[in-house]
Amino acid sequence: MRLINCRTFEFEEFVQDVPAYAVLSHTWGKDEVTFSDMSDRDSASRKDGFDKIEATCRVALEHDLRYAWVDTCCIDKSSSAELSEAINSMFAWYKESAICFVFLSDFTSFPNEMLVEIVASFDARESLDKQEENFFKDPPPLTGKEINLRDKARKGLGSCRWFSRGWTLQELIAPSRINFYDRDWNCFGSKPQLASVLAWITGVDTGVLKGNKPLDEVLVGRRMSWASARTTTRSEDIAYCLLGIFDINMPLLYGEGKKAFTRLQEEIIRSSHDLSIFAWKSDGNDMRRFRGLMATSPAEFRGCQKLVKPSFEWNNGGEYGLTSRGLRTDGLVRIGRGEAAAVGSYFLSLDCVEERQSKLILVISLRQYGPGLFARRMPWVRTTVVDLNVYSATRLSQPQYVCCKDTPLLENVVMASRVNAIQVRFSSDHFDIESATAFPQADWDLRNSILLSFQRPYFWGMWKIKARDRDDGISIVCVRSTGWLLYGIFALDKLPAALTRDDLLPSHVEDILQRLPNRTSTECSDFLHTIKDVHLDLGDTGVDIPATLLQVNSTKKMHLKKSRSRIKRVQTLFKKIDLG
Repeated sequence: MRLINCRTFEFEEFVQDVPAYAVLSHTWGKDEVTFSDMSDRDSASRKDGFDKIEATCRVALEHDLRYAWVDTCCIDKSSSAELSEAINSMFAWYKESAICFVFLSDFTSFPNEMLVEIVASFDARESLDKQEENFFKDPPPLTGKEINLRDKARKGLGSCRWFSRGWTLQELIAPSRINFYDRDWNCFGSKPQLASVLAWITGVDTGVLKGNKPLDEVLVGRRMSWASARTTTRSEDIAYCLLGIFDINMPLLYGEGKKAFTRLQEEIIRSSHDLSIFAWKSDGNDMRRFRGLMATSPAEFRGCQKLVKPSFEWNNGGEYGLTSRGLRTDGLVRIGRGEAAAVGSYFLSLDCVEERQSKLILVISLRQYGPGLFARRMPWVRTTVVDLNVYSATRLSQPQYVCCKDTPLLENVVMASRVNAIQVRFSSDHFDIESATAFPQADWDLRNSILLSFQRPYFWGMWKIKARDRDDGISIVCVRSTGWLLYGIFALDKLPAALTRDDLLPSHVEDILQRLPNRTSTECSDFLHTIKDVHLDLGDTGVDIPATLLQVNSTKKMHLKKSRSRIKRVQTLFKKIDLG
């Protein structure tokens, strides 16, 4: 680590046994002193940025510190290796400093009386919020005086450029001891003293700022929200400036652009089991119907500021991991039924809730678009499901893969997967929807009983369901190719043995069905079940998606006997008339 000797302004390097040092946090200007500039002291001193270095050293000596670290000049940015090491180490360097001086070049301190009043108002409101939260009540609205003081804090301190820059977020969080200085280097408060005001401006938890709450106890989505309104000069830096906040190390690749933020998310997924990283919501102007699981920037986490863990673990240890096909999930993707069905065919519980809505689990809606493949559906919506419905929802038994990265063709691929699909429709009065099974399972949208086409020219599927309160039921078998569709309905105990093999190909199913003379009706549970096909539009997003509906009609056999009896009586009557 390279430090400035505060008395001589010379650099001294330390590999171990680093002495106590002060660190400067600031926003860069146009005339900063660089590492190479420091080799010529006279030239460096003529730059505007040297005043900050000089003031930092002076204040450090006032705190009995012989050394200081300033990012503008203590890193040789001409060395990519040194720059990479510095950025990956920066959070630790700030954390291990004896004190951090935050210099706000665009702020003039409030009068002492006003600052005291502002801090007291924020502290009192924070205490009131915690008190009401313990009783599950909403806090009373802000008073006129509180609104006025908040307006002054926002226009004064809150408008400082330091609060809008990406790099300064870790510089606020990492050091345990921070003093804040205005443009004239007047100290107007410390981090503990200003914690409630800083929390209101930045969104960072007061407990984190005061050192009472470990950073790793805050959900990933909530930590991301702290950077949602911050910017960096280079697009890659919005990811690199967050490395320390998520305890991540990764190589720097300037030139990769927004891919850096994707890489950051991938590293977070690999190193933690925190599904709140998928709790982002797309901007209202982004009208893509389907997205991958990765957010495009921290800005999409703007609404995650109040996320917390639920009081009970609803995912029961479900596993996930990154693969070349997407996020592989085991026991996490669930079939939406009942109230949970409102979120779509499938959903992924994110195991987090809003602070004051402890029973509403945040989930994301999924749409299947390939064998075992899913994409995020309606990414602009934040969806919740009552915790008991999450717990009782059916899990998919096989591993599923959820698309992670956005591609230009994703939306078309997802929608095309339903072109020429086959949906089975039946009466829930006669059948138990919870008992529905399908084969091949990965080819079915089981929640909606849809055999997906996945743009295949030739495919088949089998769908089974049990009658309500009985062990018997029906099975529907279908095979489709370009221009035609074959299908049949069978009682479960009358399913042809040839259709029970697990190695069937579409050609086998076609051959079997063609040999069966009567395959559009079957009897079971005192019902006659018939099936017919009609045209169907599966487009639910304003785009037509042609498909086929197989409609199952169920009629009680007693009614059929009465109908047949009436027909016979009519026939007998006509015979008598002819004899007369």
